[in-house]
Amino acid sequence: MGIGVNGLSSGLNDTYSALLGGGAGSGEVGGASLLSDYASIKNGSYGKMMKSYYAKVKESEEEEGTSKGSKTKEKDAASASAARKFYETATGMSALDYSADNIDELYDKVSAFVKDYNSMMKAASKSSNSEVKAQADALNDYTYQNYKLFSKVGITMNADRTLSIDEDTFKKVNEKTGATTVPTLTTLFKGIGSFADKAADRASTIYRKAGEGEDVTSSKAKYAGSTGSISSGDKTDNSDKTTSKTAKDAASAASASALYKSVEKLGAMIISDDNKDNVFDVFSTLVKDYNELLKDTADSKNSNVIKQADSLKSLISSNKSAFSRLGITVNSDKSLSIDEEKFMEADMSTAKSLFSGAYSFGEKMTDRINQIYRYATQGDSLNGQTYTSRGSYSAAGVGSTLDTVM
Repeated sequence: MGIGVNGLSSGLNDTYSALLGGGAGSGEVGGASLLSDYASIKNGSYGKMMKSYYAKVKESEEEEGTSKGSKTKEKDAASASAARKFYETATGMSALDYSADNIDELYDKVSAFVKDYNSMMKAASKSSNSEVKAQADALNDYTYQNYKLFSKVGITMNADRTLSIDEDTFKKVNEKTGATTVPTLTTLFKGIGSFADKAADRASTIYRKAGEGEDVTSSKAKYAGSTGSISSGDKTDNSDKTTSKTAKDAASAASASALYKSVEKLGAMIISDDNKDNVFDVFSTLVKDYNELLKDTADSKNSNVIKQADSLKSLISSNKSAFSRLGITVNSDKSLSIDEEKFMEADMSTAKSLFSGAYSFGEKMTDRINQIYRYATQGDSLNGQTYTSRGSYSAAGVGSTLDTVM
């Protein structure tokens, strides 16, 4: 059954009346009104009024969105200052002497780390900036993932998301084992991939979200009324070439992929004195792939690739003594060389400790290689891939980039 003319006229007239604020009401439907409305469409006045109407709607929505956005991204000087201070403390942890004989100084430094961590978390918890809060939540989640390690050295997580440190437990941590170093502290605070290293990255993000958007190592970065400066370790000598953060680098990506496979293969195989020939073959490939990666990244136009390669070289150098026990030498240019005779005479327990288990050297190495691959293939577009939309740390996402292409 069709719609009658009067019904069509009534529907159109009601629509026009609602939009234009004039014309016949629902009780005054007639052909004259319909013709009048048709004339307004034909002469263009209807179109102009519609444009004006939706322009006002859009303006209202934008004003509302701006109001909400300013609340979300509100500047937070307290959190920025605390994050900058904690970043300084956290990045300084790697330079410490982690021998058991230095336990008193270590206690003072770790106590300062705890104090600055607490200051940053307290400031972030009071922040009106939702992005700052999200980053603090993510750091709290990551701290919780390491609570067992912290408990071994007398550090406790409190209900208010702060940390506490017990001096007696901390200073007696090595008495039972008689170890010459404090391995748990080394794992937590020393080098690339440690808790302190990743916490410093999170503090840098909090600083950016809370302030002007500068990086925490920027010459413009300020905290506690002082001007920050770039540390010597953050500088890269690129005077002879133009670099950018987003330049794609196929050569570095390919060599990173090859090295990743070598490290993963070594971590998955049986490492023992009975399997020494096979272990040597994989180590030899790893050395070759690592040296190839160094050559490619040295020629990279991507400043992030260069920075991550420098971090990988630092990680290798920090394990120089362990490699030497396997007949592997870290050369002056940070490349590696392997002596087959010395390797075949070495105890494979050293190799096993390097490449087996959580927090192992091999795990840290794959994480750094993965970063090189990610920046070499997609630049800055990968910055948020290991975090959720709320800013929380996604442990499952770490290493996924290379895993998915192999």
